[in-house]
Amino acid sequence: MSAPEQASRGKILVVDDEERICAAIKKALGRVGYGVDASTDAIAALETIRKGSYDMVICDIKMPGMDGLTLLERIKNHDSGILVLMITGYASIESAVEAMKKGAQEYIAKPFQPAQIRLLVERAFERRRLLDENVYLKRELKQLEGGDVVIGKSAEMQQAFELAMKVAKTDSSVLITGESGCGKEIVARIIHFHGPRASGPFVTVNCSAIPEHLLESELFGHRKGAFTGALYSKRGSFELANGGTFFLDEIGDMQPSLQAKILRVLEEKKVKKVGSEEATSVDTRVIAATNKRLAAEIREGRFREDLYYRLNIVQIAIPPLREHKVDIPLLARHFLKRFSADMKKPVSDYAEGALELLLRYNWPGNVRELKNAVERAVIFAAPGEPIRASHLPPQLAAEPSQPSRPAPGVFRSLKEMELAYIRQVLEACGGNRAKASEVLDIAPSTIWRKLPGEDS
Repeated sequence: MSAPEQASRGKILVVDDEERICAAIKKALGRVGYGVDASTDAIAALETIRKGSYDMVICDIKMPGMDGLTLLERIKNHDSGILVLMITGYASIESAVEAMKKGAQEYIAKPFQPAQIRLLVERAFERRRLLDENVYLKRELKQLEGGDVVIGKSAEMQQAFELAMKVAKTDSSVLITGESGCGKEIVARIIHFHGPRASGPFVTVNCSAIPEHLLESELFGHRKGAFTGALYSKRGSFELANGGTFFLDEIGDMQPSLQAKILRVLEEKKVKKVGSEEATSVDTRVIAATNKRLAAEIREGRFREDLYYRLNIVQIAIPPLREHKVDIPLLARHFLKRFSADMKKPVSDYAEGALELLLRYNWPGNVRELKNAVERAVIFAAPGEPIRASHLPPQLAAEPSQPSRPAPGVFRSLKEMELAYIRQVLEACGGNRAKASEVLDIAPSTIWRKLPGEDS
């Protein structure tokens, strides 16, 4: 068997007991940019497939040891995502139908010209690309129609939106920070859909929602038999996001051992499936998000400083909802329209008392909590009537009103505000005092003097 080859157009394994056929196909496809390996032994080829990472297998039907239809069946059992093209010198309707039933994408009879095999291969890849894109676009359209794409009109949210639009035109990594439920994924989607990768997939993995022992497989994929329960090979999220954007949500909850592997992928643009030594090239933009203060996590040894700087090319901070309450009426009416349509229940608007309640509440769960509160209100509201205070969750009414003016005791001294700002800049710089001093336009010694005893 020839040494493995990588190519941007796809990796193909040719299996035929005739060496001249293998050589001819390898030459025909290699000329147009495919990476092609070849084998004259079907049993050995199956083992190679199980160890490797192929996009397509081209195999003969009539072969000694193991025939092509059996090999096709075992390939699909191992990884249903591998495309299979069947070739034979014994063309018949029966064998063609059987091959298609078992999952073959294409079928060609010997003898054939190089242009014919190239056409079939390109057609198979194009068909899968269109199918994947169709499924992806349907899913994204459903989410967009679901209507969570509202950014707000406040100065704070408009600033975040403008920054997102600027960075969308690049391919740089982005770190989005903010409390849970404040809309970090929405901003990530805005970046994706307004950038050059908009037609590619947008893949999301929530690092806090997947157990540590399963997260590596979710990110990088695994080979069949790599661990107990790995009954089939699986492509990881990095591969699924190839050509598009990979959104790593709550990356601050990821263990340092996995952080090192993420850093390696970002630097090398290659992933290794669990249980495999073979690396697969990926072309994926990474956007990460966290509700944690990563500078503090770095000081505590829970987050890698090198990964932080690799992700934090551009940082977008999303404020909590309590800091841009001017957006509450816009968001509340948006969710009202959405849930009224979903439930086929016309609800006109909010009664004055209900809107006041929404504006007074501090929303610890942020936009996500507001959305859930509106959904509940639509359930309890009568058709054709507005949302009333009684339709909203009880905790909204239980929270005391916020004073319109701050009490005298809540003001901070200028010294306290200065120290708080220095700490904020220092944290944004990952604890690097030299870098923070450049941002603040003060000497590093000034930071040491003003923050004595605080480790970087």
